[in-house]
Amino acid sequence: MSGQFWAKLRWSTVVSGTLFALATTLLVGCYQFKIDTVPMWCDQLAGTNLEGKYRPFWAVFVGTSIDAEAIRDDFVAMINEAQMQKVEHRMPRMAWREGTAFHLINLSTLMVIEPGEVIGGWRDGIEKAKSYSHTDKADACLYGTVVSLFDSMNIHSIEIDVLGRNKGDQITTIETERAVRAAKAGVKPI
Repeated sequence: MSGQFWAKLRWSTVVSGTLFALATTLLVGCYQFKIDTVPMWCDQLAGTNLEGKYRPFWAVFVGTSIDAEAIRDDFVAMINEAQMQKVEHRMPRMAWREGTAFHLINLSTLMVIEPGEVIGGWRDGIEKAKSYSHTDKADACLYGTVVSLFDSMNIHSIEIDVLGRNKGDQITTIETERAVRAAKAGVKPI
């Protein structure tokens, strides 16, 4: 009788220990990784193993999520700051977004550059990004972000007179066809 008691006790100890270890692993070993900045997003676009790069040593199971709104905001802030530096802060802003429409003031507004040159550069970059044909990582990140996270890019070519007054705003819209490409791939656009 006592041998049977000890056998049952050992079996229940093994089962309890196993269940405890499994529960602990599931509770402590899970980690949710959130992509919410442009550098992380660009790593994702470049095919970097994000799990290997950002996974904590203790995580057994890793989940990844993308916060597209946060990435859009970070991207617009980054582009705005870069453009503001180029024009020496002579404008209140150079880039902004309205939902999934990305707006950019053409550098030709304040610099000696042909408006078509800037527009053509963005148009070419966006077309290459649609077909994943950028070889430069920075270009793949820049234009890949636009085509992946925005439905359109609106370039504002503003005419300013000698007194600094706005004489008109010609807007060039470049469609990214994000929803169409996502539908072809059978996924929901982010």
